[in-house]
Amino acid sequence: MESTCFVMKIKEDKIEDYKNIHKKGNVWKEVLENIDNADIKKMKIYMLENNAIVYVESPDLKKSFDYLGKQKSQERWNKATEDFMDTQPEYGQDKPVKDLKCVFDFVDGKQINE
Repeated sequence: MESTCFVMKIKEDKIEDYKNIHKKGNVWKEVLENIDNADIKKMKIYMLENNAIVYVESPDLKKSFDYLGKQKSQERWNKATEDFMDTQPEYGQDKPVKDLKCVFDFVDGKQINE
Protein backbone atom coordinates (compact mmCIF):
# COMPACT_ATOMS: atom_id res chain seq x y z
CA MET A 1 0.00 0.00 0.00
CA GLU A 2 1.31 3.43 -0.94
CA SER A 3 0.50 6.55 1.03
CA THR A 4 0.98 10.27 0.68
CA CYS A 5 0.28 13.33 2.71
CA PHE A 6 0.01 16.87 1.37
CA VAL A 7 -1.11 20.32 2.43
CA MET A 8 -3.59 22.61 0.73
CA LYS A 9 -3.98 26.22 1.82
CA ILE A 10 -7.54 27.30 2.57
CA LYS A 11 -8.50 30.97 2.45
CA GLU A 12 -8.85 32.30 6.00
CA ASP A 13 -12.41 33.53 5.45
CA LYS A 14 -13.48 30.20 3.85
CA ILE A 15 -12.32 27.70 6.47
CA GLU A 16 -15.82 27.00 7.80
CA ASP A 17 -17.19 26.66 4.25
CA TYR A 18 -14.41 24.19 3.42
CA LYS A 19 -15.10 22.13 6.55
CA ASN A 20 -18.86 22.23 5.94
CA ILE A 21 -18.68 20.96 2.35
CA HIS A 22 -16.67 17.96 3.60
CA LYS A 23 -19.19 16.93 6.27
CA LYS A 24 -20.95 13.60 5.82
CA GLY A 25 -23.86 14.10 3.44
CA ASN A 26 -22.39 17.21 1.81
CA VAL A 27 -19.74 15.61 -0.40
CA TRP A 28 -21.27 14.83 -3.78
CA LYS A 29 -22.09 11.17 -4.38
CA GLU A 30 -20.10 11.24 -7.65
CA VAL A 31 -16.99 12.47 -5.81
CA LEU A 32 -17.24 9.67 -3.26
CA GLU A 33 -17.69 7.19 -6.13
CA ASN A 34 -14.64 8.67 -7.89
CA ILE A 35 -12.53 8.16 -4.78
CA ASP A 36 -13.74 4.57 -4.46
CA ASN A 37 -13.33 3.82 -8.18
CA ALA A 38 -9.81 5.29 -8.07
CA ASP A 39 -8.98 2.47 -5.62
CA ILE A 40 -8.23 4.92 -2.84
CA LYS A 41 -8.53 2.87 0.32
CA LYS A 42 -8.26 5.70 2.82
CA MET A 43 -8.46 9.47 2.60
CA LYS A 44 -8.45 11.77 5.60
CA ILE A 45 -8.36 15.55 5.81
CA TYR A 46 -7.12 17.23 8.96
CA MET A 47 -7.23 20.97 9.59
CA LEU A 48 -4.47 23.05 11.19
CA GLU A 49 -5.47 26.69 11.08
CA ASN A 50 -5.98 27.35 7.35
CA ASN A 51 -4.05 24.26 6.25
CA ALA A 52 -5.94 21.20 5.03
CA ILE A 53 -3.61 18.25 5.57
CA VAL A 54 -4.69 15.39 3.32
CA TYR A 55 -3.65 11.77 3.89
CA VAL A 56 -4.28 9.20 1.14
CA GLU A 57 -3.65 5.44 0.87
CA SER A 58 -3.88 3.48 -2.36
CA PRO A 59 -2.23 0.41 -3.90
CA ASP A 60 -1.05 2.71 -6.74
CA LEU A 61 -1.18 6.46 -6.04
CA LYS A 62 -0.23 7.50 -9.57
CA LYS A 63 -2.98 5.35 -11.06
CA SER A 64 -5.48 6.69 -8.51
CA PHE A 65 -4.63 10.35 -9.16
CA ASP A 66 -4.62 9.75 -12.93
CA TYR A 67 -8.12 8.29 -12.65
CA LEU A 68 -9.37 11.26 -10.61
CA GLY A 69 -7.89 13.64 -13.18
CA LYS A 70 -10.04 12.13 -15.92
CA GLN A 71 -13.38 12.42 -14.13
CA LYS A 72 -15.67 15.28 -15.21
CA SER A 73 -17.46 15.26 -11.85
CA GLN A 74 -14.09 15.71 -10.13
CA GLU A 75 -13.45 18.76 -12.33
CA ARG A 76 -16.87 20.15 -11.31
CA TRP A 77 -16.07 19.52 -7.61
CA ASN A 78 -12.73 21.30 -7.95
CA LYS A 79 -14.50 24.21 -9.64
CA ALA A 80 -17.14 24.31 -6.88
CA THR A 81 -14.48 24.36 -4.14
CA GLU A 82 -11.86 26.58 -5.80
CA ASP A 83 -13.18 29.73 -4.08
CA PHE A 84 -12.24 28.17 -0.72
CA MET A 85 -8.68 27.38 -1.70
CA ASP A 86 -5.35 29.03 -2.28
CA THR A 87 -3.94 25.70 -3.56
CA GLN A 88 -5.69 22.70 -5.09
CA PRO A 89 -4.44 19.35 -6.43
CA GLU A 90 -4.05 19.03 -10.17
CA TYR A 91 -5.11 15.40 -10.62
CA GLY A 92 -3.83 13.80 -13.78
CA GLN A 93 -0.57 15.75 -13.67
CA ASP A 94 2.76 14.00 -13.18
CA LYS A 95 2.82 15.34 -9.61
CA PRO A 96 -0.67 16.54 -8.59
CA VAL A 97 0.51 17.82 -5.21
CA LYS A 98 3.72 18.52 -3.33
CA ASP A 99 4.03 15.63 -0.88
CA LEU A 100 5.06 16.11 2.70
CA LYS A 101 8.21 14.14 3.54
CA CYS A 102 7.57 11.24 5.87
CA VAL A 103 10.26 11.22 8.57
CA PHE A 104 8.81 8.47 10.79
CA ASP A 105 6.78 5.44 9.73
CA PHE A 106 5.78 2.78 12.28
CA VAL A 107 3.58 -0.15 11.21
CA ASP A 108 2.69 -3.37 13.02
CA GLY A 109 5.36 -3.03 15.67
CA LYS A 110 8.19 -2.00 13.33
CA GLN A 111 9.72 1.21 12.12
CA ILE A 112 9.77 0.93 8.34
CA ASN A 113 11.09 4.27 7.11
CA GLU A 114 14.70 4.70 6.09
